[in-house]
Amino acid sequence: MGEQTILATFPSSSKALAAQKELKEHGFNITQVDHVGKFSSESNTDYNNPLSGRSSLSGLTEYSGANLSRDVGPLLAVDNAASGYAADTELANLSILLTAVVPEEKTDEAMEIIKNHGGTT
Repeated sequence: MGEQTILATFPSSSKALAAQKELKEHGFNITQVDHVGKFSSESNTDYNNPLSGRSSLSGLTEYSGANLSRDVGPLLAVDNAASGYAADTELANLSILLTAVVPEEKTDEAMEIIKNHGGTT
């Protein structure tokens, strides 16, 4: 009896959390929901620090408003996902990742639950 890891993306955290809840109700207890994206949620102060001479232009401008709000940054607004040009791409709005570890013989059941909540595997 082995285990299978399922990675599924969702368009919203509410859908991913609903899938996670139903998975747990069916006995799949090893699950995790994360936000994934090409921008980190905060500046890496070990690297982006102008006082120590270690900085990148993108790090300084992307996170220049980080002390005001987590989502304030001049370059974050010019990303394709923010502009609307990426709206029709297949993975444009799938930034929520659900990870589940399930018994191999119950993989199909778990996949069905995930798909019923809008997940893409």
